[in-house]
Amino acid sequence: MSTTPSTPEQDFPYTVVGYRRNADDSGKPGLILLNRSSRLVRRDYIAEIVQAGFSDIVSVESRANSFSVEALNREFPAVRFLLLDDPVSTGTRINLAMRLVGCDSVLVMWSTMAPPPVLARALDTLARTGSVCVAPSLRNERGEALPVVQVPALQRRQLRVLTLPIRGRTVDTLFPYDYVGLYDRRRFMRTGMFDEEILRPFWQKMDFGFRVAMWGESIKAEPTFRMGYRSLPEPEDQTAMYGYDRFYAKNLAVRVRDRTASVPRLQAIPFALRSRRSIPEALKLYREASQWVDSWRERFQRDARTVVREWNVDNG
Repeated sequence: MSTTPSTPEQDFPYTVVGYRRNADDSGKPGLILLNRSSRLVRRDYIAEIVQAGFSDIVSVESRANSFSVEALNREFPAVRFLLLDDPVSTGTRINLAMRLVGCDSVLVMWSTMAPPPVLARALDTLARTGSVCVAPSLRNERGEALPVVQVPALQRRQLRVLTLPIRGRTVDTLFPYDYVGLYDRRRFMRTGMFDEEILRPFWQKMDFGFRVAMWGESIKAEPTFRMGYRSLPEPEDQTAMYGYDRFYAKNLAVRVRDRTASVPRLQAIPFALRSRRSIPEALKLYREASQWVDSWRERFQRDARTVVREWNVDNG
């Protein structure tokens, strides 16, 4: 067993318990297991996910819940445990774990979910479409289908995200519901992963989804890829706080002309006046977003308005 303290560039200290196994060329996906319960996942659940046959498993836990982790690692050496010292966003947990996993494809799921019975169609869709992620059809604890397809739309000139049921074919979705999906690890990392400075899950996923679409990549929802919750999470807070302004500056404020992206400087003052931050803080955030967009300007293929307009045509 190996216990390795680490401090990544983002300065989120963590410890990894367990050894990374030798590279697996079987093509089986890895697994990032996010813990949502108040204590470490139970032994029988760990046994269940090991039995499912993933080639590399990383369980992300709070250090406060780690009292039995070494015993679990001895019993299940295929599982490594990423122990976080401090609370961090869900996207940050995924980013940290994704850097540890050595597989080409990685399933992200919660400890309150049953492992999927099969992944063959999801793997096929991921490879065939070249997507960043394939999101599953999800059911609640009563077996009822959840609306998992996220569609951006303009309603009275305001951006809205419509949540629709998945039908009988593979479709685009703006982001994976509750972060759950089969990710292409390399494509995910090349798109910058989740923004770790956006704390609210909804705006973190919105930022990721719009960036993927604006950079010409895609996220698919696959009806034959089925998963279910054993207990549902609380509804997400979608109010325009704690991340909306950063999402806006990095996405909605971007203009793409001649295949080059920029954030107009003239919009800085109106942005600062509308922001819920102080004017100096808002201007600093806007400047940082502008610099970030400039550093990635050649990756942008279209702006957010074009994404929404073309989505209506493509997914009508």
